[in-house]
Amino acid sequence: MPEFETNPLEKLAFNTRDADETVDLCGLDADAALARVEALIEQAVPGRRYLLRFDPARGDGRETLFQPIGRRLLEARRAGRLSSCLPASDGAGYLFAR
Repeated sequence: MPEFETNPLEKLAFNTRDADETVDLCGLDADAALARVEALIEQAVPGRRYLLRFDPARGDGRETLFQPIGRRLLEARRAGRLSSCLPASDGAGYLFAR
């Protein structure tokens, strides 16, 4: 696995400090988190930036919410329901805008 001097995700257009609203998904299972994300996509205000936070990987091999939420946000972006979606630089969240 390559090692970087700095985190390449920190250079993305979105910065977690730029989020207009933070949504905490910590402690939720995948079904509950995805239902909340879907509702948020529907209710999101155009031009507003949302930060979704969830539990980081623990090193125990269990799946985090990173992949299921990422897939859902990407589907919404491809369908034109979101203008952008990017992972947070720490890997425990996503930033998206409608």
